Amino acid sequence: MKNIILYIFIAFGVNQTYAQNFVFKAYVDQNNISTDDFIRFTVESSERVQLNNLRFNNFIIKQGPYTSSSSQTTIINGKFKSKNEFKSTFIIAPKKDGKLYIESIKVNYDGKDYQTERIAINVSKGQNNNIAPPSAKPSSNAKSKLFARISCSKTSPYIGENILVKYKIYQSSYHIRNIEITDYELPMINDFWTELIEPKNKQWKEEQEIINGISYRVFTLKKEIVSPQKSGRLTIPSFEVSTVVNRDFFNRGTSKLIKSNQPILNVKKLPEKAPQSFKGQVGKGYKMNVKISKKELNVDEALDFEITISGNGNLKQIKLPKINFPKDLEKYPEEVKSKIKLSENGISGRKVLKQLLIPRFHGNYEIPPINFCYFDVNKKKYQTLSHPGFNVKVNKASNQNINNISTNISIISKEQEEVEIMSDNIHHIRNKTKLYDYSNPIFGTKLYWIIISSIPSSLALLLFILNSKNRFTDREKIIGKKAIKKIIQGFNSLNEKIDELNIKDFYKEVYQLWNTYLIHKFSINLSDLNRNKIKQILTDSNVSSEDVILMDKILNNCEMSQYSPLTNQVAKETLKDSQILIENLEKNVS
Repeated sequence: MKNIILYIFIAFGVNQTYAQNFVFKAYVDQNNISTDDFIRFTVESSERVQLNNLRFNNFIIKQGPYTSSSSQTTIINGKFKSKNEFKSTFIIAPKKDGKLYIESIKVNYDGKDYQTERIAINVSKGQNNNIAPPSAKPSSNAKSKLFARISCSKTSPYIGENILVKYKIYQSSYHIRNIEITDYELPMINDFWTELIEPKNKQWKEEQEIINGISYRVFTLKKEIVSPQKSGRLTIPSFEVSTVVNRDFFNRGTSKLIKSNQPILNVKKLPEKAPQSFKGQVGKGYKMNVKISKKELNVDEALDFEITISGNGNLKQIKLPKINFPKDLEKYPEEVKSKIKLSENGISGRKVLKQLLIPRFHGNYEIPPINFCYFDVNKKKYQTLSHPGFNVKVNKASNQNINNISTNISIISKEQEEVEIMSDNIHHIRNKTKLYDYSNPIFGTKLYWIIISSIPSSLALLLFILNSKNRFTDREKIIGKKAIKKIIQGFNSLNEKIDELNIKDFYKEVYQLWNTYLIHKFSINLSDLNRNKIKQILTDSNVSSEDVILMDKILNNCEMSQYSPLTNQVAKETLKDSQILIENLEKNVS
């Protein structure tokens, strides 16, 4: 009975505990610190809650949260008391000096809102704030034991020029035994095109440098190639690093927050009066190579055109020369490939454009001269690379086979004459011997032998016609397959260009690709390329109704883009639909 009563008391006591007011508070271990110090910030509650809206605007979280919980029940004068504690602790560091605030935290418990008090922190300047003045090299005094620095390969570059930027930490080997980097934030820079150079295995590379007679261990946190996009004074923002130094088995070490310099670049404009062929490319050592697969070919044969630009510069932004091909050369979608290498020497490599051309008429074609202009940062002037172009001779369809057949026919005709002569002689002999049947009015006559002798030549002519037709069909099939392959590559290459092209130009390319594809795939005349005709042809080719609808949707977007604005998102959907549709057609339509 006593035990039952005790259980009732315990239960009542526990229920009383749950009925107690909810406790929610926050506190710090110190309110006055320097920029070199850390703060222990703790959030405590009497029940478990979710901390979803933490804000440390003026502080950096170095460690945490560390969570803990405890529960304690006591009996005092026959009364039960229970206490629960749930704690979340953060180690934070100030981003700057001055009077800073840790903002209040809000939670909802049992349908009610609770919030902590706003906490003020007084932050003074620490010793390491001026460790490395932006404009000065470290000195040999105590302030140069540990510092961060941003170095640039050039301070007065041209617009578009490649610059190597390194983010480093310097540690004096004489004064600091070891260093542990606990946290760092590297800046995002505006008005620059950036390309990250990844360290090997993403490991910080340690080097040795001697500055003013002091040996430093140097850790490179990041390397990147940057290209300024406008002239004037541009600043690369500083970065902060949280460290612990001189930590060993017997010593927890000292926390240090260091801040780098802010390099200022004086970006120069490019010289005025640039050549007409200059499209903004800046670099050094550029070369251009232009070639074609043949200079003489027949009508409807394929001609491969290729142009390669190589050098050191921002090749991802390069604009390849536009070639004004003769209008009677049918052009297929161009294919662009890049091979680019990033190193401390900059961005180098090559960009290649390939295009398939097919002449539809015989004659002489002239591919005009090709020019590529860039600004050479070493020579500090514009350089133009030129190619004289090509003269291409296009012949009519080859008559060689026809001539051979004519020769054969001629030879056979001579043999026929001989047979005719021989037939007269034989006929004379046979008249004497009477070895043939006169009851057949044709057999053995001159007409009979003419018919017999003409059979080989007739067969030869028939075989030539059939063979020529097959060769023509096979050639068209090969050209068609090659063209379709180029078209598919053209759709794929639009993925890279979609953000560079305006909406109208993008849809023009999509429309041209589809026109060329439908012409080769379904043998449609150019004059028949309208939406109703295309629907009918697809339906007759047993294309699924879903794909027919998808085709109509794509063509509708192409038409609408010329009259009303379409979003970039719609353009991406159109490209995706096109890739899906062409894959379906290639799979299901022979």
